[in-house]
Amino acid sequence: MKRAGVRRRLTSWYAVATLALMLAALLAMRHFARRALMQEHETAVAGSAALVRSFFRAELAEYRQVDVTVSHLAGELVFAGMAIEFLRPDGTLFATARQPLAAATPRPPLVQRTQLLEPELAPGWRLQLTISTAGLEAARRTIDRVTLLSIPIAALVAALVAWWMTGRALAPVGTMAAAADKLQSASGARLPIANASDEFGRLGAAFNALLDRLDRALQEQRRFLADAAHELRTPVARVLSAVDERTAHPPSAHDREALTEVASELRRTAGVVDELLHLARADSGSMVPRRADLYLDDIVSDAVAHCAKSAQLKHQSIDLSGMTETPVRADAGLVQRLATVLIENASRYTPEGGTIRVGTHPGPGGTATLVVEDSGPGVPAEEREAVFGRFVRGRAARQVAPEGAGLGLAIAQSIAAAHGATIAVDDSELGGARFTTTFSA
Repeated sequence: MKRAGVRRRLTSWYAVATLALMLAALLAMRHFARRALMQEHETAVAGSAALVRSFFRAELAEYRQVDVTVSHLAGELVFAGMAIEFLRPDGTLFATARQPLAAATPRPPLVQRTQLLEPELAPGWRLQLTISTAGLEAARRTIDRVTLLSIPIAALVAALVAWWMTGRALAPVGTMAAAADKLQSASGARLPIANASDEFGRLGAAFNALLDRLDRALQEQRRFLADAAHELRTPVARVLSAVDERTAHPPSAHDREALTEVASELRRTAGVVDELLHLARADSGSMVPRRADLYLDDIVSDAVAHCAKSAQLKHQSIDLSGMTETPVRADAGLVQRLATVLIENASRYTPEGGTIRVGTHPGPGGTATLVVEDSGPGVPAEEREAVFGRFVRGRAARQVAPEGAGLGLAIAQSIAAAHGATIAVDDSELGGARFTTTFSA
């Protein structure tokens, strides 16, 4: 199961924490709002009872008798949403305060409160208040609805804020990742560090230090490879020259045969050394194409002429019917070597009497294409990604030509890369492999 990205995980954690805090705040606000409403309701009820008592004291001074005063108050006082009953000392109903309209009668739910009317002036007389709590309950329901509606809004806000904050926090990582994707071997480029004192800055500094160590190791490796190839090239050439001189006047047929075999192996070794030197130069960045406006078909024709002898020895035919005039801006020497590698590769793995087809043609947008295909065993689909690697040879290739070193296609790939070109391999109509090299404008 694939884990979510760091930003998503951080967003989830932060959103959950923020949402918990916001929910706690919402529930606290709900509690205090409901409590405030209840206190306001109780204060209103107490105020109504106090108003009745104040009127009773004022009217009692005029009417002198409690029952007469209560009767007068019952006819004068009007309270909407509340019913007031005056109870005698024995608990029986004496009078009820009138309501202004029938619609103003208290709506359920109702609660009753009984309070003393005036303990000193009217001993035993009580007020019985029947109070509607419908408004209070409606306000409470409104608070509950607002709280419920606020929860998803709070969750959304928490998620958006968390996503934004984690994005800002992880922005240096994204910048370093983008820079890392563009890093090239031995380019000297390093990851940008926004703040060297924070955790991401220290990570970037450690990664840059690792790149420095890797660059030094690669430079030492390339220097060693170049030096080794250069040192091997000279003695091999000297030995090969001495063998050639010796085989010109051999003392015996046996010596001539032995020296001829040594010369063949030395030529093969010299070729491998030359290939290693080429790859070392490509790795070190010293292989810079000297571009000029050329014709790809002319360069490839020279390469075909160079490879024609080996093809004739195997009675192979080279089909050039696909050669058309193809302008290209490239290094003639390097492109000729690339074409030679591909044609020699096709000749090496094509059986005797087989066919090699070479073609060039211009493409859209000023591109130029070289196609080399053969009637050999081809390259299996599972080996096509690795076939351009160094010292990599497919199973069929090892069976057909066991003496190869597996560096030719790596050289062709390095030349193509230096020109910004691409090489692809697929199946040919001839039954073997087809190598397509496309040069950009």
